[in-house]
Amino acid sequence: MTDIYGEALAAAKHRLLASTPLVLALFTGAGGRMMLYRPGHPTVEAPTVPITYQSLKAVSHSCLAVFELATLCCGAPSVNATTALPGLGAANQRALDLLPESGLDDDEIQPTRHLLGLNSQLLNRLSSSCPVTADVLSDFARACAPHLVKLIDRAAALQVSHWMGVLDHWQAMLGATWERTFAAVNTMYVTRQKNILFTILAQFMGETSIGERLLLFETPQFTTTPDNLLDLLAKTLADRELGRAFFGHGRVMDVEILGDAATAAIRAEAGRRRMAPVLPTCAPYDSKQWPWCTDPASGTAPSTLRTLVGLDP
Repeated sequence: MTDIYGEALAAAKHRLLASTPLVLALFTGAGGRMMLYRPGHPTVEAPTVPITYQSLKAVSHSCLAVFELATLCCGAPSVNATTALPGLGAANQRALDLLPESGLDDDEIQPTRHLLGLNSQLLNRLSSSCPVTADVLSDFARACAPHLVKLIDRAAALQVSHWMGVLDHWQAMLGATWERTFAAVNTMYVTRQKNILFTILAQFMGETSIGERLLLFETPQFTTTPDNLLDLLAKTLADRELGRAFFGHGRVMDVEILGDAATAAIRAEAGRRRMAPVLPTCAPYDSKQWPWCTDPASGTAPSTLRTLVGLDP
């Protein structure tokens, strides 16, 4: 079985690349990576988000790193935490010194200077062995928060503007074939509900594409490779062919195929134990909801295998 599935996946991936335009959108620490695959053409990789995005993100994360380091040093400080202190302090001071040459605009420089200054105060306190209490850490975090939000706003604006510009170009390049283009985005739990790249693609592909041509895949790490994401997309589309052949609907294998039967079994077992079953609502197979399909009224297809094959009305 496994060998046959492996060969079938390779064939499905070959057919997909030979016949269908694809956009892959991958998470990266640099604001994402997008690639366009067109049958008969070389792969196009989009330019990266402007470097300012990474500067703003680095400064934002620096406050979290300083907070974590202070927390470690306030307990039973490890050798690693103590050793990291002078290096982080030097890097923070270097960032402050080079701020006039950073290329940031006024709206970005002010919150950046505030955050780096707050970092310096806490790092100096740690270096001088002054007591750093829970109240000191709480005050630091609260003082950082408004400036963090300002940098987050600026970074998000840069990221969104960049990728929407890329998709403007690709949509025009593909013309009518955009309407049959598939897109895959990778995510982890922490970024699933407000995934930026997926949400941007939804603006260009439309709500009806969600779950059909625009797919969000959870991966075990924040980053993955284009080949792994292509494999996931090819497997999903190949499984849809099987779903249509066996059950009359391509989306039945987008979810756990045993899920309906397990739900009925859990309800029965819970009843025998006088438990109140805790179960998700049953959404139709063609639901366009995201990030989770839970609304029974969100599509027109049946919502269970038994209904699809005529075992239930």
